[in-house]
Order: sequence, then structure tokens, then C-alpha cells
Amino acid sequence: MTSVVVVGSGAAGMTAAVAAAQAGVEVTVVERAPVLGGTTALSGGLAWMPANRLMAAEGVDDSPAEAGKYLRALRLGDVDDELVDYFAEQAPAVADWMESATKLRWQTVPYPDYHPELPGGKPGHRPLEPQPREVSPELDQRIRTAPNVSAPITYRELATGEFDRNEITARSRQGMITMGRSMIASLVEAAEAAGAMIHVGTGVDGLAQSGGTVNGVRIGDEVLPGRVILASGGFERDLALVQAFLRGPMTGPVGAPGMDGTALRLALAMGAELGNMAEAWWCPAMTVPGEEIDGQPFHRLVLTERARPRSLMVDSRGRRFTNEARNYNDVGRAMHAFDPTGFQHPASTSWLVFDAGYRRRYHLGPLRRGGSDPEWLHRADSLAELATAIDVDSEELAATVARFNQLAAAGDDPDFGRGRSIYDRFVGDSAAPHPTLGPVDEPPFYAVRLHPGCLGTKGGPHTHVNGQVRHQDGGPIKGLYAAGNAAASPLGAAYPGAGGTIGPLLVAARAAGIAAAS
Repeated sequence: MTSVVVVGSGAAGMTAAVAAAQAGVEVTVVERAPVLGGTTALSGGLAWMPANRLMAAEGVDDSPAEAGKYLRALRLGDVDDELVDYFAEQAPAVADWMESATKLRWQTVPYPDYHPELPGGKPGHRPLEPQPREVSPELDQRIRTAPNVSAPITYRELATGEFDRNEITARSRQGMITMGRSMIASLVEAAEAAGAMIHVGTGVDGLAQSGGTVNGVRIGDEVLPGRVILASGGFERDLALVQAFLRGPMTGPVGAPGMDGTALRLALAMGAELGNMAEAWWCPAMTVPGEEIDGQPFHRLVLTERARPRSLMVDSRGRRFTNEARNYNDVGRAMHAFDPTGFQHPASTSWLVFDAGYRRRYHLGPLRRGGSDPEWLHRADSLAELATAIDVDSEELAATVARFNQLAAAGDDPDFGRGRSIYDRFVGDSAAPHPTLGPVDEPPFYAVRLHPGCLGTKGGPHTHVNGQVRHQDGGPIKGLYAAGNAAASPLGAAYPGAGGTIGPLLVAARAAGIAAAS
């Protein structure tokens, strides 16, 4: 019998494991962490799946051709057109396969594409998320918990603000889970039902090979035989690799610990051709002193908080530098701007500045509206005092806020276009006079430091459509496959929409699992 070894237990690894095991081969999943799920378990679990069958019921027409048109409009950087086209064509079928192969059941999320005004862009419902589902206490304990998710709420409920607290309480009592943990639970169940063996606390020390063909993994002195699928994530937690490859500063990785480039090093040892190494799934991140995950600092993605009225972002000079309401990938990329005169990245230290009106109305990370102010939250009775506290030029900050307030009063931002896109307005506050523009003028004033972060890196070995890793000589490396953040993303610099990480990897991982099993 053919054997397949999958390295990693996030969505990519477990999807590959399900596909391979259901094809009838012997599958073993090895996960270095003591729990399953990787970064997927920490995530919202959204999958950007254009032309999915649920869109029609929401009144949105779509097709693989329109998805391809949109992805071509986003073509920037190290793009693999063959893989991009394959994703656009296969996404609807893979979304359906996920429901037939597992107990996962999808629901759409009305998130617009991140650039909905571009050709082929859509105003919502390309992202899918797992519906809430009940799991056994035993399975629940095997899956990584998300420190920033305290209740079984869905992403759709968060995005729309339409939720029933009694329903959420009832889900908790029933042992129901949501988001990324729900996806992982369904995949783990399906893989094990098909005969896959899953081992946690098991790291891989190297690849076994013969004559250039990979035929297993080395774990200590032993070899676990089989074709190998690398799906253990990127390299965002390895400082040396980050400094060597990424295009700009990155000090706030928000994904799971353990993403230290293991898959990258294993692929390099076999002569793999690399791609998209400078890119990541960028984001602004905040860090609360003392918060940790597996003994490492826990960084929080800052998402809709930036789009709320009565707030703005400034760099270390006290100046605005971007449309704060844009998607986190593009705002994170803007934090890499280089100042040739000062020879610095002025936005690598940025601040979310807001006023008392914002503080009363909105949550920010662990900060609850109306709650007490923790010591790590900068607070001052005047903008001048706040500038001193965060070490920015007080005149620059005052001028920046004055200009922003002028634009907020006019209801338009010609400087950076905040609020002009469907996306900006969706992630803002629909109940406010303007969903994303509002003056910062009510003391006291506040500031939270933002770091240039990422959900994961996008670089790794180039792969063929079937997931097989390419050798530097252009041919395939026999017996070696890669998927997810362990492989080079074919999208280049693009992040098409919510779930733009998981959607493409589901398609790629299924292809890799089937190919490895054949």
C-alpha cells in the first residue's frame, strides 16, 4: 500500500490528509505542537471561495471566469498564473467536496472583496465559514484554543453585528465551536474516520530520500516511510529568516507558534525552487504586555477597529500614511514605507489614536468599551500631552488631527480615500453618521501602538498544480509535495478577500493529497 506522511495539522495538512486517506492509502499526520490546528485554529476559519453555490441565494451572481478576471486585476509580484487559474476553476467544486467529505457545513459571510471596485470584484458572499457545530469534549481538547475568542460566535455574526446572546450562551452549554476550530474539528474527524493516524508532539528532523526521490521523514533515528506533504506553515517566527527574506519590517506575527521555517528548510535540502519569498499575509498588530501563546508573545490582529469613526493612524512622525479602513493586508504593507531622507521605516512604529467618544462606543482588542483603562493604554488630556507620551512631534500630531477632523466634517477623505470603497464602509460603523469618518476631538485622547505584523508568510517552494514541489532544475521532486503557507503562494502580493489564505490552500491541499495518494 502507498503511504503518505503529512507534516502539519492546520487546514492545509488536514485537508491533504482527508483527500489522501479517502483515496485509500495509509496516511500519517505528524504535528510538532501538543495540539492540532495550527494558525487555522486561531483564525476566523473563512475560506474565500468564489462562485460557491450559496452565493445565488444571497443574490450575488458569480463564475470562475469573473473570479479569474478579479484575480488578474490584482496581479502584482511573483504570481503563478497557472495555479491562480486552477484555483478560480476548482474553488466551487472544492467547497462542495468539503461538505461531502466531512461534517463541515458552510454559510456565507457578506464581506465584500478587498478591492470590490476592480473588474470581477464582488460586494459580498465569496467568503464561506463553517457553521457552528457540536464536538465531543475529547476532540475539543485536542484542538488549539484561540486566546482572542471567548465565545462560540460566528464570523458572520461579528461582521454584521447581528447575534443573539442567548443563542451564543446555548452553544457554549452544548459544547459547540465555531470559526477555524470548527473547520479543524471536521477535518480531523474525517481524516481519522478514513483511517489516518495523527500524532502530536512529533517533530520532523529531516527527509528520507533515495536517488533524489523523497520516501519518508526522519524522526530522531527512525524513518516514517511514505510520500511527504509539507504543510507545517511558514517562517514568520524565525527572526533570521524574516530578516533574510521579507520585504519590510515584521515584528508582530499573529499566527501560531512553531512557524519557524521547518518546511522551508526541508524543501531547500532537496533543492527546491523558491517563490514569493518577500511576501506575507500582512497586517497591523497590537501587543498586550503579558499575553502569551505557548510561551511566546501573543500578537493581536487589528481589523475593524481601525475603520471606526473618531480614530486615525499615525506613524512615528505623527503623520497619517494610509487609508486606515482598508483591508489589513494592504494597511500592513503600507507600514513598510521607506523614508530615504531619514533612512527609516517611519510607520514600523505606528499608533492608533482615538478619543473619548471612540473609547465609549467601541471595543479594541481586549479593551471593552466603558471599561477601565489599563496601564499599557496611553491616555492624555490633550493631544500635546499624548504626543509626548508616545514620542511623536506634537505640532505634527496636532496638524494631522486638525486636517483629519476637517475631512471628517466634510465627509470625504481626498488624502487617502477612506470611506470611498464598499469595503471601507462595510467594516466601519453603519450606525454612525458616517461609517468610518468622525472627528477626533473629545478629550481624553488615547493611543495604542501598532506593529507591522503578518498572519503568516507566503514564500516557500514552488509547486505544480498537483502540489508537487519543483526542483531548481525545473522538474518535480519525486515524492515531495507542499501546500498552504509551507508553499509559495501563487497570488504574489495579492489578498483577494476575507479567507484569501484558506480558500486557495484548500484547493491546493486537496490536489496534493490526491496526487500523493495516486
